[in-house]
Amino acid sequence: MFPIEQSATSRSSSQPEHWVGVVDDDASIRSSLARVLRLEGMCVETFACAEDALARISLGAPDCLVLDVHLGGLSGFDLQDRLLARGDVPPIIFITAHDEVPANRLSPHAGAAGYLRKPFDVMALIEFVRPLIGTTAPIADGS
Repeated sequence: MFPIEQSATSRSSSQPEHWVGVVDDDASIRSSLARVLRLEGMCVETFACAEDALARISLGAPDCLVLDVHLGGLSGFDLQDRLLARGDVPPIIFITAHDEVPANRLSPHAGAAGYLRKPFDVMALIEFVRPLIGTTAPIADGS
């Protein structure tokens, strides 16, 4: 079995099967993104490494993955490749603090649904995620 982050993954049977996976090796980023997405009414599960996300996804894929490119162990691209090989890649929103993501990784055929460079506006993330999980609640524009 794979380790689960209790605060991020506890779900009751009344919660929907639709969920967003957040994969980042930085605990503060995982926590912040989970909190923001939950405030938008989304069910979120977080993972500190690609291996844990891969194990969980084998039990049921998320509606989308928010995936850091640079992780310890398997990279975000490695996770993308493994999901592609299995044929069950969910839409992926790549996040990175480093250089841009190569164009071949951003292909919709490779599961890519977007790319954000850290630090990014969380509203931009929500704009990427919302249509992927079918949430239709309005977003406050913050102005």
